[in-house]
Amino acid sequence: MKDFRVALVQMDSQQNKEENLRKMEERTSEAVQHGAVLVVFPETVEYIGPDMAGHASGVPGRITERFSDMARKNGVWLHAGSITEKYEKKARNLSMLFSPEGRCVASYRKLHMFDVTVEDGPSYRESDEILPGETVCLADTDLGRLGLSICYDLRFPQLYRLMADNGAEVLIVSANFTDPTGAAHWEPLLRARAIENTCYVLACGQCGQKPAFKAHGHSMVIDPWGRILAEAGEKEEILYADISSEVLKKTRKQIPCLQNQREDLYQLRCGSVAICE
Repeated sequence: MKDFRVALVQMDSQQNKEENLRKMEERTSEAVQHGAVLVVFPETVEYIGPDMAGHASGVPGRITERFSDMARKNGVWLHAGSITEKYEKKARNLSMLFSPEGRCVASYRKLHMFDVTVEDGPSYRESDEILPGETVCLADTDLGRLGLSICYDLRFPQLYRLMADNGAEVLIVSANFTDPTGAAHWEPLLRARAIENTCYVLACGQCGQKPAFKAHGHSMVIDPWGRILAEAGEKEEILYADISSEVLKKTRKQIPCLQNQREDLYQLRCGSVAICE
């Protein structure tokens, strides 16, 4: 891994796809002007509204072409949050990473469906419209090895340990966390994923009122020691942080939990781990 500056673009995506994409283009350009070489967006960045599956985008297609152009024109690594992807009778929640040349170098489809009922909060069944993915995704870049995840995945620590065991140095979480659960769990879950895997965590969330719930916001960057390097509020903003290879190396030397695992007593199994180059 090398040192680099990251920008997390916290957004309040709504039903107007063109407006959401225009914001993405403007924020990407602004982030690059402030020295970012990796720009990260939140979950379902291109559309949030009624009938998510009905507004799903074809891949490849117009949306992915816009993402490619954003990366290429700005010469930046672009993690395009996630979009709702057309797929057979339902849809999928798709995250993509684009190189500074505009090439899609990694694709990840959300593994864990958000099917929950929160007391005094929202009831939501993501699986009514979305099909889960089947593959854990790591991306090899000149910045380091990046592990991709989306929102509710955060509650499944075995996913992040699989990524760390396969060389992940930076864990990206694109999210649309509800405010009730976010207020209680967002920060401790993110810090736990960073600490237990001695990885950087880049967590970019939606903010604002959505049709089904209020989004939590509070995007944040956490270092491998569990320190919060930067945190957003509850409105749209761009969050910046500097990622240090030396901090990663020092933390893993001081707390070698990845090496101290008892693999003779337990084993994590995964049907497929995709490492994209």
